[in-house]
Amino acid sequence: MASSLVLICPVPEQNSLSCQPLRNTQSMFAGIGRRMSSFIFGAATGPGNREQLHTLLCGEDLGDSSKAFYVLCGPYVQKWQLAGSYADKLLYQCNVEKILKECLAETVWGQDATQLSQLKAWAVDMQMSRDGLVILGAGVNLEVSPQLYYVLATLNTEGMEAPLSFLSFTVSSYSQQYQEELEADLIGYRLLLPDPNGATAFLYNSREVVCLSVSSSSQPLDKVEFQGPGDKLVGAGSGSGQALFFSISHGLVCITTSASVAPDGSMLEESSITEPPSRPESAMAGSDQAVADLSMSEDKQCRLKAAFLHFCRGNQTEAQKVVDDLFPSSGPQSADPEATLDRMVSVLSQELIDDYPASDPRWAESVPQDPTSSSTSLILLHQLEDKQKAHEYLVTFVKTVGLWDRLSTVTVRDMSMSTRLLICEHAEKLVAATSLRELHTRNAALVDNVIRRAIAARGDPTPPPGLTHQDVFYREVSKVHEIIEALLDYEEELLTSGIGPRDIVTMVTTTNNILECILHDACQYRQSKAAVYQAPASQTVDPEYLPWTAASGTKGVRMLLTRQHAITTDSAIPEAQDSQVRGALFQQLLDLADLLLDGYMCQLESLRLSAGKNDHYDEVRQSYEEARQNLIMPFMEYEQYERAASLAEKYCDFGILVRICEDTKNQTRLQRYMEQFANKGFSDFVFKWYMEEGKRGKLLSQPLLHNAELGRFLQTDDTKFLSWLHDVNTGNFAQAHMNLKSLAMAETNYVAKKKTLLSLSKLALLAADDTSVDTEQALDEINDEHNLILNQETLPDEVLTRLGMDLDSMGVLSPKELIELYVSGHNKHANEFDFKKALDLLQYIDKDDPHIAYEELRLHIWSRAILRDDWTEVDTDHDDPLQRNRDTVFFKTVELAFTEGLDLLDFLPNVDSLLGSAELGDMKDNASFQYLVRAGYEHIHSVLAV
Repeated sequence: MASSLVLICPVPEQNSLSCQPLRNTQSMFAGIGRRMSSFIFGAATGPGNREQLHTLLCGEDLGDSSKAFYVLCGPYVQKWQLAGSYADKLLYQCNVEKILKECLAETVWGQDATQLSQLKAWAVDMQMSRDGLVILGAGVNLEVSPQLYYVLATLNTEGMEAPLSFLSFTVSSYSQQYQEELEADLIGYRLLLPDPNGATAFLYNSREVVCLSVSSSSQPLDKVEFQGPGDKLVGAGSGSGQALFFSISHGLVCITTSASVAPDGSMLEESSITEPPSRPESAMAGSDQAVADLSMSEDKQCRLKAAFLHFCRGNQTEAQKVVDDLFPSSGPQSADPEATLDRMVSVLSQELIDDYPASDPRWAESVPQDPTSSSTSLILLHQLEDKQKAHEYLVTFVKTVGLWDRLSTVTVRDMSMSTRLLICEHAEKLVAATSLRELHTRNAALVDNVIRRAIAARGDPTPPPGLTHQDVFYREVSKVHEIIEALLDYEEELLTSGIGPRDIVTMVTTTNNILECILHDACQYRQSKAAVYQAPASQTVDPEYLPWTAASGTKGVRMLLTRQHAITTDSAIPEAQDSQVRGALFQQLLDLADLLLDGYMCQLESLRLSAGKNDHYDEVRQSYEEARQNLIMPFMEYEQYERAASLAEKYCDFGILVRICEDTKNQTRLQRYMEQFANKGFSDFVFKWYMEEGKRGKLLSQPLLHNAELGRFLQTDDTKFLSWLHDVNTGNFAQAHMNLKSLAMAETNYVAKKKTLLSLSKLALLAADDTSVDTEQALDEINDEHNLILNQETLPDEVLTRLGMDLDSMGVLSPKELIELYVSGHNKHANEFDFKKALDLLQYIDKDDPHIAYEELRLHIWSRAILRDDWTEVDTDHDDPLQRNRDTVFFKTVELAFTEGLDLLDFLPNVDSLLGSAELGDMKDNASFQYLVRAGYEHIHSVLAV
């Protein structure tokens, strides 16, 4: 289909317009075109264009009264210059789809685009921002999966040359399943940037609005749907930085991002700039007299219903009067979970969704004596839709008469629950029942059978005369969840009856489809209406919230969905031979897992905000993490990495994400996750995972971007032994020196390892160029430690043998321990050199250490030296005492010290202290011994005095 780009200008002083086709230069691709709202197509002359036009935007001023405008046509972005009325020029044309393919291939699949033959990409729409053009793109790689990714990319449009790459590229958390027959719808989204300086973007079509971040893929997915009967979006725009949408049913709607994240993870607030929900068409059918009788009833529940009926009829004054009489605002507000107000409002809400269709004559004998009905329709689907409208109006009523902010809690499923959330649950069940009814016609035989089972399980298998099981089931909406257990029981019976593989797959697929539709629609309603049912700002924190879609217990939805997940994994997927059917089953498996995990997240978020429930929170958190692992692992086993990644990204299963990147050898994807989950500790998780898996090489080869994070991680006690390698790798030799020295000083198991660490520390110190480090002092400290190790390495062989020590595996000995080994009885052949080493080792003893008596240790060494010889057999009448002393270890040690230039006055102990040493035993009282020692000391002093 050809189209033309035409400039429309008013003719001066005439009531007419001129049309001028804008033409490309001959060197550019000929042809542009597709939809434009502000230009006229078709009638003007000029060549047809081969590329369809997507978007046209007015750009910046270029000076000299000229202006830029941008056109997105097919795969190209064109920049035009318009000067005056008729001067136009195509400045450049950029193939953005080609750049999209390259970025998608690298970011999502970690490959070059030329290697992905099935990769498709589309430039869908664009909007102006402060940084340039924001391009909405989409892409799918059918070789891997049918998952269609939506991306937001920023293109720098400054200058006159076509850009070659994007300024930024973000893969959004929003994706869909690609089907060729639905391609037009899947890439039919439009982009809205309400604030060009902001970071929020909106994707929309006629049915829904999706909120995304322009620069982050970690923002929770937020969506508002417009799927009511006859409703759709017909336009969008912005005003004062706010996103505005026009809906057929709701009128003008403003959607904004809220300052805080709601309990369901939503960041959207929806406000309608129209009237409140319209009154139900039935106006809660009933005569004025019947309503008046209810108002005068002694039953408070009847009077509250009467107030609602007055409100439905537009008589707000009378409704407020009845409410004020029932619940005086001046009265005390009860905190009791069974407070009258909460009980009555919740009962009214349930009565409304379980209302009888009084206009149906078949119900005449079964309808209770109640003059009102929420629906006048005889068709089940219309009855459910009428109930939805009436229930919405009930919420408006409760808020308008001032009861909403006074609601507290009620008891549901044996636990306390916010009354507001119970009312929301009733609305969700209406949505679920409506979805089931819409599916009913496509699976009539199956749903009919299951409904009969559900009714029979209630103990009354036969419906009232004239009514069908469907009438009974769809009337009591509050029990719609019973269909799930009945459906699974029927499915399991069928699977064990011996049916063929094809029938097994068909049955499981149909069951999954029904479950996913009704529960997904209910959850979507809960998320999109979070702002409607939220508590007032002054309200205390709500109790634990366990949605009905995640109810616990053997018959709870959580357990039932877990059963269905196992059935799909164990029974259906192994039997599915067709790749398309197998893919559909995997997608259903993903949807089931998503429903289960979303229920856990709702529960955990409510517990996180509740005080005094830390133990229970930890229990639920542990159950959630176990369930998350079990639900995602089947995708890993079948190498469905993209589906596994979508769940792991949404629910932060970092272990799965790392395994995916390792299994697919996609380091680019791992780096993207490290940036995406930077504020959630993903980097530390990756580093720890590498440590536990023994992949230290990968740990230490992280990109420069993560150097700081890796450095902090390696400072922990468990990983500090690797920190110096990171320091060397980053060129921080001074830090490497300090870390190596710290590791060496902490090493006690192996002396050889300590020696190596000290040597490396010395090398790092010499390589460092850091003026803040006193190199000479640091070298002296390392050399002292090396000398201490040398004393250990030169221990006599007989000592090592006696103690069973080996130099290669010997632990690090303290100076005191070394001294003891040199002078103890283990060193039987100790000589003056051994005792001199022991005395030298005293320099490593801290004299101020309260645990070591320095002088006693010094005296101990000299005493052991004396005990090496027999001093009692000396004949003082014939032996020369000085000659006799020269042969003793004690005086040989003194002579060795003297020859080494030591000051003997400081080196030797006081003679009286030595002779009084308790270690000498009886020898200290021996006259000959005292004579020889004192004579020796006298000789030493005389020599020193010369």
